[in-house]
Amino acid sequence: MIDYISTTTPFGGKDTQILPHLQKEASYSSGWTKYYLQGCERLAVWLHPDLGLRLEGSISYYWQGHNFNFSNHNFVEAINFINGLLGVDFWKSVLNVFEYGVIMEVKMKPKEYIQHHSSIPQEGLLMNEKPKDRGAFRWWADKNVSLKMYDAKKNIQFKQGETRQDIIRQSGWQDGGEFLKWECHYLRPGYLNRGVGLRLHQLVNSEWTKIIKEDVYLQYQRLLPMRSITIPENKKDLSTANILALAFAEQSINEGRTLDELRKVLYSRINAIPDGVLTKSDKDARKRQVKGLLDKLQESPESKWDLSDQIQKALEEG
Repeated sequence: MIDYISTTTPFGGKDTQILPHLQKEASYSSGWTKYYLQGCERLAVWLHPDLGLRLEGSISYYWQGHNFNFSNHNFVEAINFINGLLGVDFWKSVLNVFEYGVIMEVKMKPKEYIQHHSSIPQEGLLMNEKPKDRGAFRWWADKNVSLKMYDAKKNIQFKQGETRQDIIRQSGWQDGGEFLKWECHYLRPGYLNRGVGLRLHQLVNSEWTKIIKEDVYLQYQRLLPMRSITIPENKKDLSTANILALAFAEQSINEGRTLDELRKVLYSRINAIPDGVLTKSDKDARKRQVKGLLDKLQESPESKWDLSDQIQKALEEG
């Protein structure tokens, strides 16, 4: 679904039809004047006599007060309403940036998925997160896109009052559910079009909707969900030593080691202990214990953190 947008369109200095509907915030020495258009939430409207008119903000928040879901049909209704209100055809405006994302209900807490993702080194993405978010929000960025993954449930509870929460519940949100959002913030939309700028109307064009959805999915493939070790189902295989081995093995395979390479590393560590501390027979006994622990471990064929199928399904349904 489409969320935040920033667009620029020509604006004549004598075009004053829009002003009665705007609330002025400030004028700047740069020549820009900032106004607000009030809906359920505000949209920023910037005016410059020479550079034009800039519309910025979340259309979904403006139109319905939340971004839990927002269809293209709703987006078209909202833009048409703004067009009629201000007497400006924003469909012809140039896209500066826009966001497109999906919300999925997941089995575990969203922060577990978020913290178990990193970027593929060759992709050149810089990871960012804020300590205050406590693992509930992380993003990766390059010059073209910012890829966001965050706890949608926590976002709703933090930003929305009880009245709005009731409205969102009617849209499918459940208090007891766990919802994660994957969102692409396109910093240079023209990269989707071989460097040629995009117009707002292209966001809801069926051909371009398909292109954008495909890219949202492909952007996720630039991330690396952590590989995992299968957790034993038998309690006797989950002693403290087994759990430590499981955690250490999972960390090692995500650093590029195989379980056999990990075994050799641990054997080498045992061999490095002075003979005055552990005799050869002691070391051999420790090695057998290590082998016994690692032999019980099995790498999962698929990462339990991989969201590929869920993102694809959400894009198809959206």
